[in-house]
Amino acid sequence: MRFLFFGNSKCEPLARCTALLLLSAALPAMAQDDVTTQNGSSGYNGAWVTGPASNPLSFLNGAASRTTGINRPYDFADFAPMTALDQQLPSWIGFGLEERLRAEGMENQGFKLKDNDNYLLNRWRFLMQIKAASWLRIVGQMQDARAWFQQPPLQPPNTNRFDLKLAYAEFFDPEKKWISFRVGRQLINYNNTIIASSEWRDQGRSFDAVVTNLHVDRFRLGIFAASAVVPMDEGISHHQQGNNIYGMYGAIDNLVPTSSLEPFVLWRVEPSVSVETRSKVTTGHQSEQAYGVRWKGLAFNNFDYSIEGIREAGDNGTNAIRAWGTSEGIAYRFAPVFWKPRIFTQYDYASGDKNPHDGVRGTFDTMYPTAHDRFGISDQFGWQNIKAIRAGVTLEPHNRWTVTTQWLDFWLASATDSLYNTSGGSIVRNTAGTAGTHIGQEVDAYTWYEINRHVNIGFGVAHILAGQYLHLMEKGPNFTYPYFAFNFKDAGSTH
Repeated sequence: MRFLFFGNSKCEPLARCTALLLLSAALPAMAQDDVTTQNGSSGYNGAWVTGPASNPLSFLNGAASRTTGINRPYDFADFAPMTALDQQLPSWIGFGLEERLRAEGMENQGFKLKDNDNYLLNRWRFLMQIKAASWLRIVGQMQDARAWFQQPPLQPPNTNRFDLKLAYAEFFDPEKKWISFRVGRQLINYNNTIIASSEWRDQGRSFDAVVTNLHVDRFRLGIFAASAVVPMDEGISHHQQGNNIYGMYGAIDNLVPTSSLEPFVLWRVEPSVSVETRSKVTTGHQSEQAYGVRWKGLAFNNFDYSIEGIREAGDNGTNAIRAWGTSEGIAYRFAPVFWKPRIFTQYDYASGDKNPHDGVRGTFDTMYPTAHDRFGISDQFGWQNIKAIRAGVTLEPHNRWTVTTQWLDFWLASATDSLYNTSGGSIVRNTAGTAGTHIGQEVDAYTWYEINRHVNIGFGVAHILAGQYLHLMEKGPNFTYPYFAFNFKDAGSTH
Protein backbone atom coordinates (compact mmCIF):
# COMPACT_ATOMS: atom_id res chain seq x y z
CA MET A 1 0.00 0.00 0.00
CA ARG A 2 1.25 3.49 -0.80
CA PHE A 3 0.20 6.74 0.74
CA LEU A 4 0.85 10.26 -0.46
CA PHE A 5 -1.73 12.91 0.19
CA PHE A 6 0.37 15.73 -1.22
CA GLY A 7 1.32 14.60 -4.69
CA ASN A 8 0.23 12.43 -7.56
CA SER A 9 0.41 9.05 -5.80
CA LYS A 10 -2.51 7.18 -4.37
CA CYS A 11 -3.36 4.38 -1.99
CA GLU A 12 -3.02 1.09 -3.84
CA PRO A 13 -4.46 -1.39 -3.95
CA LEU A 14 -7.65 0.34 -2.85
CA ALA A 15 -9.07 -2.91 -1.55
CA ARG A 16 -6.54 -3.00 1.28
CA CYS A 17 -7.46 0.48 2.47
CA THR A 18 -11.15 -0.42 2.34
CA ALA A 19 -10.53 -3.65 4.23
CA LEU A 20 -8.80 -1.81 7.05
CA LEU A 21 -11.69 0.60 7.49
CA LEU A 22 -14.28 -2.17 7.35
CA LEU A 23 -12.32 -4.16 9.91
CA SER A 24 -12.23 -1.18 12.25
CA ALA A 25 -15.98 -0.73 11.99
CA ALA A 26 -16.50 -4.37 12.86
CA LEU A 27 -14.60 -4.09 16.15
CA PRO A 28 -16.49 -1.64 18.35
CA ALA A 29 -15.31 -3.25 21.58
CA MET A 30 -11.79 -1.74 21.65
CA ALA A 31 -10.27 1.68 20.96
CA GLN A 32 -7.08 3.71 20.96
CA ASP A 33 -7.92 7.19 22.19
CA ASP A 34 -6.76 10.45 20.71
CA VAL A 35 -4.81 11.41 23.82
CA THR A 36 -2.32 8.61 23.29
CA THR A 37 -2.22 9.04 19.52
CA GLN A 38 -1.50 12.74 19.47
CA ASN A 39 0.28 13.63 22.71
CA GLY A 40 2.74 10.79 23.03
CA SER A 41 1.71 9.88 26.56
CA SER A 42 4.27 8.07 28.65
CA GLY A 43 2.47 7.93 31.96
CA TYR A 44 -0.56 5.83 32.74
CA ASN A 45 -3.84 7.32 31.48
CA GLY A 46 -2.32 9.85 29.10
CA ALA A 47 0.05 11.89 31.27
CA TRP A 48 3.10 13.66 29.89
CA VAL A 49 6.41 13.43 31.68
CA THR A 50 8.19 16.73 31.10
CA GLY A 51 5.37 19.08 30.22
CA PRO A 52 4.05 20.88 27.15
CA ALA A 53 6.15 20.89 23.97
CA SER A 54 8.70 18.56 25.58
CA ASN A 55 9.60 15.07 24.55
CA PRO A 56 8.09 12.16 26.48
CA LEU A 57 10.98 10.58 28.34
CA SER A 58 11.17 7.02 29.53
CA PHE A 59 7.98 6.07 31.37
CA LEU A 60 9.70 5.61 34.73
CA ASN A 61 12.19 8.49 34.84
CA GLY A 62 10.12 11.35 36.12
CA ALA A 63 6.87 12.26 37.77
CA ALA A 64 4.75 10.95 34.92
CA SER A 65 1.54 12.47 36.25
CA ARG A 66 2.77 16.04 36.52
CA THR A 67 1.44 18.20 33.70
CA THR A 68 -1.89 16.59 32.97
CA GLY A 69 -2.42 14.42 36.02
CA ILE A 70 -2.14 16.75 39.03
CA ASN A 71 -3.91 20.04 39.62
CA ARG A 72 -1.08 22.06 41.16
CA PRO A 73 -0.56 25.81 40.96
CA TYR A 74 2.15 27.37 38.82
CA ASP A 75 4.58 30.02 40.07
CA PHE A 76 3.86 32.37 37.16
CA ALA A 77 0.75 33.52 35.36
CA ASP A 78 -0.21 31.67 32.22
CA PHE A 79 0.79 32.94 28.78
CA ALA A 80 -1.53 31.72 26.03
CA PRO A 81 -1.89 34.31 23.25
CA MET A 82 -3.39 31.91 20.71
CA THR A 83 -6.02 30.70 23.14
CA ALA A 84 -6.94 34.33 23.86
CA LEU A 85 -7.12 35.03 20.12
CA ASP A 86 -9.31 32.00 19.47
CA GLN A 87 -11.79 33.15 22.09
CA GLN A 88 -12.37 36.27 19.98
CA LEU A 89 -12.80 34.37 16.71
CA PRO A 90 -15.79 32.45 15.35
CA SER A 91 -16.10 28.98 16.87
CA TRP A 92 -15.34 27.23 13.58
CA ILE A 93 -11.71 28.44 13.32
CA GLY A 94 -8.70 28.31 15.65
CA PHE A 95 -4.93 28.77 15.67
CA GLY A 96 -1.99 27.31 17.56
CA LEU A 97 1.66 28.23 17.99
CA GLU A 98 4.78 26.39 19.16
CA GLU A 99 8.30 27.69 19.69
CA ARG A 100 11.28 25.66 20.89
CA LEU A 101 14.86 26.84 21.32
CA ARG A 102 17.57 24.39 22.31
CA ALA A 103 21.32 24.83 22.67
CA GLU A 104 23.37 21.65 22.68
CA GLY A 105 26.93 20.47 22.28
CA MET A 106 28.72 17.30 21.18
CA GLU A 107 32.21 16.41 22.39
CA ASN A 108 33.77 13.49 20.47
CA GLN A 109 30.56 13.02 18.48
CA GLY A 110 30.26 9.67 16.75
CA PHE A 111 32.96 8.57 19.21
CA LYS A 112 35.55 10.28 17.02
CA LEU A 113 38.31 11.97 19.02
CA LYS A 114 38.17 15.81 18.96
CA ASP A 115 35.14 15.86 16.65
CA ASN A 116 33.23 18.54 18.57
CA ASP A 117 30.24 20.69 17.69
CA ASN A 118 28.16 23.32 19.51
CA TYR A 119 25.04 24.90 18.03
CA LEU A 120 21.53 26.27 18.49
CA LEU A 121 18.32 24.63 17.32
CA ASN A 122 15.13 26.57 16.74
CA ARG A 123 11.77 25.08 15.82
CA TRP A 124 8.66 27.10 15.06
CA ARG A 125 5.23 25.67 14.24
CA PHE A 126 2.01 27.44 13.29
CA LEU A 127 -1.28 25.54 13.29
CA MET A 128 -4.70 26.32 11.88
CA GLN A 129 -7.78 24.21 12.44
CA ILE A 130 -11.21 24.56 10.90
CA LYS A 131 -14.24 22.91 12.44
CA ALA A 132 -16.29 22.60 9.29
CA ALA A 133 -19.06 20.67 11.05
CA SER A 134 -19.69 18.99 14.37
CA TRP A 135 -18.29 15.81 12.86
CA LEU A 136 -15.46 17.25 10.73
CA ARG A 137 -12.23 19.01 11.71
CA ILE A 138 -9.48 20.03 9.26
CA VAL A 139 -5.99 20.67 10.62
CA GLY A 140 -2.88 22.10 8.97
CA GLN A 141 0.47 22.98 10.53
CA MET A 142 3.59 24.54 9.04
CA GLN A 143 7.03 23.92 10.54
CA ASP A 144 10.36 25.69 10.26
CA ALA A 145 13.28 23.97 12.01
CA ARG A 146 16.81 25.39 11.73
CA ALA A 147 20.28 24.84 13.14
CA TRP A 148 22.56 27.79 13.86
CA PHE A 149 26.38 27.54 14.11
CA GLN A 150 26.33 23.79 13.44
CA GLN A 151 29.03 22.18 11.33
CA PRO A 152 27.80 21.56 7.77
CA PRO A 153 26.03 19.91 6.13
CA LEU A 154 22.87 21.50 7.55
CA GLN A 155 20.19 18.87 7.04
CA PRO A 156 17.62 16.77 8.91
CA PRO A 157 17.15 15.94 11.70
CA ASN A 158 18.18 19.46 12.74
CA THR A 159 17.28 21.47 9.63
CA ASN A 160 13.86 21.24 8.00
CA ARG A 161 12.81 24.63 6.62
CA PHE A 162 9.24 25.60 5.59
CA ASP A 163 7.75 22.12 5.74
CA LEU A 164 4.20 20.84 6.10
CA LYS A 165 4.09 19.11 9.48
CA LEU A 166 0.36 18.30 9.65
CA ALA A 167 -2.44 18.24 7.08
CA TYR A 168 -5.33 15.96 7.95
CA ALA A 169 -9.09 15.69 8.15
CA GLU A 170 -10.65 14.21 11.26
CA PHE A 171 -14.12 12.69 11.09
CA PHE A 172 -15.97 12.61 14.43
CA ASP A 173 -14.60 13.73 17.79
CA PRO A 174 -12.40 10.96 19.29
CA GLU A 175 -13.11 12.24 22.80
CA LYS A 176 -16.89 11.96 22.36
CA LYS A 177 -17.56 9.26 19.78
CA TRP A 178 -16.79 5.56 19.94
CA ILE A 179 -15.31 5.70 16.44
CA SER A 180 -13.32 8.38 14.61
CA PHE A 181 -11.17 8.58 11.48
CA ARG A 182 -8.15 10.67 10.61
CA VAL A 183 -6.82 10.90 7.06
CA GLY A 184 -3.71 12.78 5.96
CA ARG A 185 -0.39 13.90 7.45
CA GLN A 186 -0.50 13.39 11.21
CA LEU A 187 1.29 12.25 14.35
CA ILE A 188 1.15 8.60 15.38
CA ASN A 189 2.43 7.78 18.84
CA TYR A 190 0.83 4.62 20.17
CA ASN A 191 4.01 3.27 21.73
CA ASN A 192 7.14 5.30 22.40
CA THR A 193 9.48 2.31 22.15
CA ILE A 194 8.63 1.18 18.60
CA ILE A 195 6.27 3.68 16.93
CA ALA A 196 6.23 7.34 17.91
CA SER A 197 6.57 10.91 16.66
CA SER A 198 9.95 11.44 18.43
CA GLU A 199 9.48 15.12 19.17
CA TRP A 200 12.95 15.71 20.66
CA ARG A 201 14.36 15.70 17.15
CA ASP A 202 14.19 19.16 15.67
CA GLN A 203 11.85 18.18 12.83
CA GLY A 204 10.09 15.37 14.74
CA ARG A 205 8.32 12.66 12.78
CA SER A 206 5.06 12.76 10.82
CA PHE A 207 3.17 10.04 8.98
CA ASP A 208 1.01 10.12 5.86
CA ALA A 209 -1.69 7.82 7.12
CA VAL A 210 -5.24 6.57 7.44
CA VAL A 211 -6.09 5.98 11.11
CA THR A 212 -9.23 4.63 12.75
CA ASN A 213 -9.61 5.07 16.51
CA LEU A 214 -12.22 3.20 18.51
CA HIS A 215 -13.04 3.72 22.18
CA VAL A 216 -15.77 1.94 24.13
CA ASP A 217 -15.68 2.05 27.91
CA ARG A 218 -12.25 0.74 28.98
CA PHE A 219 -11.44 -0.85 25.61
CA ARG A 220 -9.48 0.95 22.91
CA LEU A 221 -8.14 0.05 19.50
CA GLY A 222 -6.23 1.96 16.85
CA ILE A 223 -5.98 0.63 13.31
CA PHE A 224 -3.66 2.40 10.91
CA ALA A 225 -1.88 2.24 7.58
CA ALA A 226 0.95 4.75 7.27
CA SER A 227 4.19 5.86 5.65
CA ALA A 228 6.75 7.86 7.60
CA VAL A 229 7.56 11.23 6.07
CA VAL A 230 11.21 11.58 5.00
CA PRO A 231 12.17 15.18 5.90
CA MET A 232 13.85 17.39 3.33
CA ASP A 233 16.25 20.26 4.01
CA GLU A 234 13.65 22.70 2.71
CA GLY A 235 10.16 22.56 1.29
CA ILE A 236 7.31 20.10 1.61
CA SER A 237 8.60 16.63 2.46
CA HIS A 238 7.17 13.35 1.21
CA HIS A 239 7.40 9.73 2.23
CA GLN A 240 9.33 6.98 0.49
CA GLN A 241 7.17 5.01 -1.92
CA GLY A 242 6.60 1.46 -0.73
CA ASN A 243 8.05 2.03 2.75
CA ASN A 244 4.91 1.46 4.80
CA ILE A 245 3.76 0.30 8.21
CA TYR A 246 0.36 -1.11 9.13
CA GLY A 247 -0.83 -1.90 12.59
CA MET A 248 -3.44 -2.57 15.23
CA TYR A 249 -2.70 -1.18 18.70
CA GLY A 250 -5.15 -2.01 21.47
CA ALA A 251 -5.53 -1.31 25.16
CA ILE A 252 -7.62 -2.65 27.98
CA ASP A 253 -7.70 -0.28 30.93
CA ASN A 254 -8.11 -1.47 34.51
CA LEU A 255 -7.97 -5.18 33.80
CA VAL A 256 -5.90 -4.83 36.94
CA PRO A 257 -6.81 -1.59 38.78
CA THR A 258 -5.02 1.55 37.48
CA SER A 259 -3.26 -0.30 34.69
CA SER A 260 -3.31 -0.64 30.92
CA LEU A 261 -2.70 -3.85 28.99
CA GLU A 262 -1.67 -3.00 25.43
CA PRO A 263 -1.48 -5.79 22.83
CA PHE A 264 -0.38 -4.81 19.33
CA VAL A 265 0.65 -6.15 15.97
CA LEU A 266 2.65 -4.26 13.32
CA TRP A 267 3.50 -5.07 9.72
CA ARG A 268 6.31 -3.18 8.03
CA VAL A 269 7.24 -3.42 4.34
CA GLU A 270 10.18 -1.85 2.49
CA PRO A 271 11.04 -2.11 -1.20
CA SER A 272 14.79 -2.47 -0.73
CA VAL A 273 16.81 -3.65 2.28
CA SER A 274 20.22 -5.25 2.66
CA VAL A 275 20.28 -9.04 2.45
CA GLU A 276 23.18 -10.98 3.94
CA THR A 277 25.01 -13.51 1.76
CA ARG A 278 28.36 -15.24 1.95
CA SER A 279 29.70 -13.58 -1.19
CA LYS A 280 28.40 -10.02 -1.36
CA VAL A 281 25.73 -7.67 -0.06
CA THR A 282 22.53 -7.70 -2.09
CA THR A 283 19.12 -6.11 -1.65
CA GLY A 284 15.62 -7.47 -1.39
CA HIS A 285 12.05 -6.69 -0.36
CA GLN A 286 11.20 -6.65 3.35
CA SER A 287 8.01 -7.96 4.91
CA GLU A 288 8.32 -7.82 8.70
CA GLN A 289 5.76 -8.51 11.41
CA ALA A 290 6.03 -7.50 15.05
CA TYR A 291 3.82 -8.99 17.77
CA GLY A 292 3.95 -7.41 21.19
CA VAL A 293 2.27 -6.52 24.43
CA ARG A 294 2.94 -3.86 27.05
CA TRP A 295 1.53 -3.72 30.55
CA LYS A 296 2.00 -0.51 32.48
CA GLY A 297 0.32 0.98 35.48
CA LEU A 298 0.29 2.33 38.99
CA ALA A 299 0.02 0.23 42.14
CA PHE A 300 -0.30 1.24 45.78
CA ASN A 301 -0.58 4.92 44.68
CA ASN A 302 3.20 5.41 44.30
CA PHE A 303 4.52 2.28 42.55
CA ASP A 304 4.85 2.47 38.74
CA TYR A 305 5.67 -0.48 36.53
CA SER A 306 6.10 -1.20 32.84
CA ILE A 307 6.68 -4.55 31.11
CA GLU A 308 6.94 -4.97 27.35
CA GLY A 309 7.87 -7.80 25.01
CA ILE A 310 8.04 -7.88 21.19
CA ARG A 311 8.75 -10.70 18.75
CA GLU A 312 9.62 -10.01 15.11
CA ALA A 313 9.26 -12.39 12.18
CA GLY A 314 8.99 -12.26 8.39
CA ASP A 315 11.47 -11.98 5.55
CA ASN A 316 14.29 -9.73 4.36
CA GLY A 317 14.51 -10.88 0.77
CA THR A 318 15.69 -14.48 1.05
CA ASN A 319 16.59 -14.07 4.73
CA ALA A 320 14.24 -15.03 7.54
CA ILE A 321 13.65 -12.55 10.37
CA ARG A 322 13.90 -13.92 13.91
CA ALA A 323 14.34 -11.17 16.49
CA TRP A 324 12.93 -10.03 19.80
CA GLY A 325 13.15 -7.31 22.38
CA THR A 326 11.99 -6.68 25.92
CA SER A 327 11.83 -3.83 28.40
CA GLU A 328 10.97 -3.98 32.11
CA GLY A 329 11.08 -1.29 34.73
CA ILE A 330 9.75 -0.21 38.10
CA ALA A 331 9.69 3.06 40.02
CA TYR A 332 8.60 4.08 43.48
CA ARG A 333 7.81 7.59 44.70
CA PHE A 334 8.23 8.41 48.40
CA ALA A 335 5.45 10.99 48.46
CA PRO A 336 5.59 11.88 52.19
CA VAL A 337 9.38 12.37 52.14
CA PHE A 338 11.04 15.76 51.65
CA TRP A 339 11.49 16.52 47.91
CA LYS A 340 9.39 13.41 47.11
CA PRO A 341 12.24 11.21 45.82
CA ARG A 342 11.30 8.80 43.05
CA ILE A 343 13.69 5.89 42.49
CA PHE A 344 13.59 3.86 39.30
CA THR A 345 15.34 1.02 37.55
CA GLN A 346 14.91 -0.47 34.09
CA TYR A 347 16.32 -3.30 31.98
CA ASP A 348 16.21 -3.42 28.17
CA TYR A 349 17.22 -6.11 25.72
CA ALA A 350 17.16 -6.25 21.92
CA SER A 351 18.54 -9.22 20.02
CA GLY A 352 21.47 -9.04 17.63
CA ASP A 353 22.64 -11.09 14.65
CA LYS A 354 24.90 -13.87 15.93
CA ASN A 355 25.92 -15.13 12.48
CA PRO A 356 26.25 -12.60 9.60
CA HIS A 357 26.12 -15.36 6.95
CA ASP A 358 23.48 -17.85 8.11
CA GLY A 359 20.58 -16.41 6.10
CA VAL A 360 18.73 -15.28 9.23
CA ARG A 361 18.47 -11.67 10.41
CA GLY A 362 18.52 -11.72 14.18
CA THR A 363 18.88 -7.97 14.71
CA PHE A 364 15.82 -6.47 16.38
CA ASP A 365 14.25 -3.66 14.32
CA THR A 366 13.32 -0.67 16.46
CA MET A 367 11.13 0.70 13.59
CA TYR A 368 10.01 4.26 14.50
CA PRO A 369 10.87 4.90 18.16
CA THR A 370 11.12 7.96 20.37
CA ALA A 371 14.79 8.85 20.08
CA HIS A 372 15.30 10.85 23.26
CA ASP A 373 16.27 9.09 26.49
CA ARG A 374 15.55 5.63 25.15
CA PHE A 375 19.00 4.80 26.53
CA GLY A 376 20.04 7.93 28.38
CA ILE A 377 19.74 11.57 27.35
CA SER A 378 22.85 11.42 25.15
CA ASP A 379 20.70 9.59 22.55
CA GLN A 380 23.64 7.69 21.09
CA PHE A 381 22.30 4.12 21.05
CA GLY A 382 19.19 2.50 19.61
CA TRP A 383 17.13 -0.49 20.75
CA GLN A 384 19.02 -2.97 18.56
CA ASN A 385 21.63 -5.56 19.57
CA ILE A 386 21.87 -4.14 23.05
CA LYS A 387 21.54 -4.95 26.72
CA ALA A 388 21.06 -1.95 28.98
CA ILE A 389 20.36 -1.39 32.64
CA ARG A 390 19.56 1.93 34.29
CA ALA A 391 18.96 3.21 37.80
CA GLY A 392 18.27 6.69 39.05
CA VAL A 393 16.32 9.08 41.19
CA THR A 394 14.03 12.03 40.49
CA LEU A 395 13.53 14.77 43.08
CA GLU A 396 10.94 17.56 43.32
CA PRO A 397 12.67 20.43 45.14
CA HIS A 398 9.80 22.80 44.35
CA ASN A 399 6.34 22.73 42.87
CA ARG A 400 6.53 22.03 39.09
CA TRP A 401 10.31 21.47 39.24
CA THR A 402 12.06 18.10 38.98
CA VAL A 403 15.72 17.08 39.02
CA THR A 404 16.84 13.66 37.78
CA THR A 405 20.13 11.79 37.90
CA GLN A 406 20.63 8.35 36.37
CA TRP A 407 23.29 5.78 35.58
CA LEU A 408 23.23 3.35 32.65
CA ASP A 409 25.41 0.42 31.59
CA PHE A 410 25.47 -0.88 27.99
CA TRP A 411 26.49 -4.23 26.47
CA LEU A 412 26.16 -5.72 23.00
CA ALA A 413 23.70 -8.61 22.82
CA SER A 414 25.87 -10.18 20.12
CA ALA A 415 29.58 -9.43 19.69
CA THR A 416 29.45 -10.13 15.93
CA ASP A 417 26.70 -7.58 15.21
CA SER A 418 26.90 -3.78 15.03
CA LEU A 419 26.46 -1.13 17.65
CA TYR A 420 23.49 0.90 16.35
CA ASN A 421 22.38 4.50 16.73
CA THR A 422 18.82 5.72 17.37
CA SER A 423 18.04 5.74 13.62
CA GLY A 424 19.09 2.12 13.15
CA GLY A 425 22.41 3.00 11.49
CA SER A 426 25.57 1.08 12.29
CA ILE A 427 28.08 3.03 14.42
CA VAL A 428 30.78 0.38 14.36
CA ARG A 429 30.95 -3.37 13.77
CA ASN A 430 33.39 -6.16 14.59
CA THR A 431 32.21 -9.24 12.68
CA ALA A 432 34.92 -11.41 14.27
CA GLY A 433 33.58 -10.69 17.74
CA THR A 434 37.07 -10.01 19.10
CA ALA A 435 36.37 -6.61 20.71
CA GLY A 436 34.21 -7.87 23.56
CA THR A 437 30.68 -6.71 24.30
CA HIS A 438 30.94 -3.99 26.96
CA ILE A 439 30.02 -0.71 25.21
CA GLY A 440 30.37 1.60 28.18
CA GLN A 441 28.50 3.49 30.89
CA GLU A 442 26.53 6.75 30.92
CA VAL A 443 25.87 9.22 33.71
CA ASP A 444 23.10 11.82 33.27
CA ALA A 445 21.76 14.79 35.20
CA TYR A 446 18.85 16.90 33.97
CA THR A 447 16.12 19.17 35.26
CA TRP A 448 12.78 20.59 34.08
CA TYR A 449 10.78 23.50 35.42
CA GLU A 450 7.25 24.34 34.30
CA ILE A 451 6.93 28.12 34.33
CA ASN A 452 3.23 27.94 33.52
CA ARG A 453 0.85 25.67 31.67
CA HIS A 454 2.34 26.53 28.26
CA VAL A 455 6.03 27.27 28.96
CA ASN A 456 8.83 25.20 30.46
CA ILE A 457 12.61 25.19 30.51
CA GLY A 458 15.17 22.48 31.11
CA PHE A 459 18.84 21.68 30.92
CA GLY A 460 20.99 18.61 31.35
CA VAL A 461 24.31 16.94 30.69
CA ALA A 462 25.23 13.38 29.73
CA HIS A 463 28.64 11.74 29.80
CA ILE A 464 29.48 8.34 28.28
CA LEU A 465 32.51 6.47 29.62
CA ALA A 466 33.80 4.16 26.89
CA GLY A 467 34.01 0.46 27.69
CA GLN A 468 36.25 -2.23 26.23
CA TYR A 469 34.34 -2.38 22.93
CA LEU A 470 34.65 1.35 22.18
CA HIS A 471 38.25 1.39 23.41
CA LEU A 472 39.24 -1.29 20.94
CA MET A 473 37.06 -0.16 18.02
CA GLU A 474 37.18 3.64 18.32
CA LYS A 475 40.29 4.26 20.46
CA GLY A 476 38.07 4.85 23.45
CA PRO A 477 37.00 8.53 23.34
CA ASN A 478 34.40 9.45 25.93
CA PHE A 479 31.35 11.43 24.81
CA THR A 480 29.78 14.49 26.47
CA TYR A 481 26.44 16.10 25.63
CA PRO A 482 25.08 19.23 27.38
CA TYR A 483 21.81 20.99 26.46
CA PHE A 484 19.48 23.82 27.45
CA ALA A 485 15.90 23.94 26.18
CA PHE A 486 13.04 26.45 26.17
CA ASN A 487 9.58 25.21 25.17
CA PHE A 488 6.38 27.10 24.43
CA LYS A 489 3.20 25.48 23.15
CA ASP A 490 -0.26 27.00 22.88
CA ALA A 491 -2.55 24.74 20.88
CA GLY A 492 -5.33 27.33 20.99
CA SER A 493 -8.97 26.72 21.72
CA THR A 494 -11.83 25.30 19.72
CA HIS A 495 -14.34 26.80 22.19
